[in-house]
Parts: sequence; structure tokens; C-alpha cells
Amino acid sequence: MRFDTGRTAGRMNALAAPAHSRLARLSSWLGGHQNGPPVHADAHDDTRDRNRQLFCRIGAFLETHDLAPTTEHYDLARRYVSGDDIALRLEVDRHLTSQPRIDARFVRSLTSARPDAALHPEGIAAMADALAVMLADSETTVHQSHASARDYHSALSAEADAAHGETGATMVRLLGITTEAIARTRDLATRLEATHRETRALRVNLEQARQAADEDHLTGLANRRCFDGRLHAANACEDDSGSHCVALCDIDDFKAINDRHGHDTGDRVLKLVARQLTTDLGRTVLVARHGGEEFACLFERCSPAMAHEKLDDVRERLGARTLVDQSTGRGIGNLSFSAGIAVLGDDPSAAMRAADAALYAAKRAGKNRVVLAPA
Repeated sequence: MRFDTGRTAGRMNALAAPAHSRLARLSSWLGGHQNGPPVHADAHDDTRDRNRQLFCRIGAFLETHDLAPTTEHYDLARRYVSGDDIALRLEVDRHLTSQPRIDARFVRSLTSARPDAALHPEGIAAMADALAVMLADSETTVHQSHASARDYHSALSAEADAAHGETGATMVRLLGITTEAIARTRDLATRLEATHRETRALRVNLEQARQAADEDHLTGLANRRCFDGRLHAANACEDDSGSHCVALCDIDDFKAINDRHGHDTGDRVLKLVARQLTTDLGRTVLVARHGGEEFACLFERCSPAMAHEKLDDVRERLGARTLVDQSTGRGIGNLSFSAGIAVLGDDPSAAMRAADAALYAAKRAGKNRVVLAPA
């Protein structure tokens, strides 16, 4: 018969140690250091837990009502579940007494009635960034706790093995403490694994929130915040392979369409122009909704003449279509836009001002045209 001399020696050393010394070691694992004060949980953990629980409740609210994670939907869910806005909560609860769920139309009615309550893309982006920091910190804590729990479990098991040969009240107490501690560490490992799964789910929700922060919820295009970021990035990496151009496009007489046919038809017109621009200009051109009925385009490594030709082709194809209001059957007529183009150069802000000036020159010249800014 062969013996594991290392394991046997380890057990003999453990048995040789006084019982009170092993109790002290166990005490340090359970409550703190032998020669120092007990270790207390960081008070910041409570804040992280509350933030995580709030985010999970927001996600559950959006899922229950089948709402996409857009800026408006996220903000309404946050204000509702957090209880920060009592008036909004009462309005939502009143709606839910007659309807099983809230929908996007109801959310829009709340936002339009309370424009000051709308959360801007910058706000949701800031929340997303803060959540990213919280998640990274949470993941680090989870991984460290997993390792600590495994070490804790192994050490307590070894103490229990070593104590089996002794008798007396002290060893009975020691065995009881050890058994209880092992059970607690197993429970801790299970809870940590659940937390890790929740963290992975939060990361998915975080990515959706970031996408919502960069997207115009009506047209699906990039929004102004996203466009400005891409504009500065393109300016930073400009090289000898070609210049970049920016364009601003504004739908002609859009207010008259809204006044005559209503805002729902106006929204459909905005989506139509967005599709026409993205389809005809292709993937190499970034198209964004810049605000209202205005769109911005970034032509990377494209000469001003080529950008003018491409955008003018879109204008002609759009103008060749005859539109009809789908809800009433009334004719809308032909649709057109005016546009201004400028070279990006060294200063993105100056380029946007030049494109804006060229756009207004196109409006003054009779609309339905594309104008190049002076070089």
C-alpha cells in the first residue's frame, strides 16, 4: 500500500497545531484578520447594486411593453421605475387602467406634451458610459470573488479534514464552524455565477443603449451627435488620398406639407427622403438626420465636383416621383430639397458653416438645387 506523504504530513501539521490557533485562522477567514479589525463590505457596493437593479428594472419595463430601447422609451422607463417623476408615473398608471400596455404613440404624446422632459442623445450616452464603468468594475469584482470563494472553500475543507481525528468540545465547535462556512461559500459561488450572468445581460442592454444614443429614432439614420463624431474623426485622419466634403440638405416647403397633411404624413416624408439619400448615395457616404427636415452627408475621399454630381442625381430622382398621402389619398405632389456642399478642410465647424451658407444660397436662388461653397 502506498501513502501520499505530502498529504499525510500536511494533516499531521494541522493536527499538531493547537485548536485555538486553528479557530483563530478560521475566524480570520470568516470575519477578518487575526491581528486586525474585521473587513467590512465597501459602502459603494450598495450603490452599485442599486444602480444594477434599476437598470434591470428599466430593461424589464421595456420588454414588458415591447418598446425598442430608443432615447424616449429609455427615459420614460427610467423615470417611471425610479419614481423620480410622480406626475409621469400617474399618467402611465392611468393609461394602464384601460390599456394592457403602453406603446410608442403614447410615449410620443407624453414627450410632445412635456418637451422639457425629453432626454437628449448626449444624456443617454453619458448614462451608457457611466454604466460601462460600473459593469467593468462589477465584472472585476465577480472574477475576484470567484477566485476567493474557491480558495476559501479549499482552505476550510483542509481544516475540516485535519480536525476529524480530534475530540472534545473545542473540536466539535471547530467542525460546526467549518461545515457552516463551507455551505456558505458554496452558496456564495452560486450567487456570484448568477451575478455574472446578469452582468453579461447588462452588457447587451448597454450596447443597445449606445446605439440608441447615436441613432435618430424616426428615420433610423445616424443622429447629429453621431455625425459630429464621425466628422471630427474623418478630419483627424485626412491624408493625401483625397479630400472630404460635407453637405447639408433641407426639404423644400416641408412646413406646408405638415400643415396641409399632418405630422404623421410629414414623418413618412422624412423617412422617404432618408431612404432615398442612403440608397442612392451608397454605403461610402454617411447620411444623418441633422435636425427637423435637415439632413447631413459626409463624403469621404470625394472631390467637391463628385459630391455635387452624386447629390444632384439624388435630387433629380426624388423630384421625379409623385407622392400621394397614404392615409387620405390626397396628392402631395413632387418633393424637392436644396443642398449646400463644402470641403471639410482643417476646421469641421467652419466647413459646416460654409455648407450651411451654400444651402441658404440655394434657397434664395429658387430652391430645388445643389450649391457648392466657394473654395
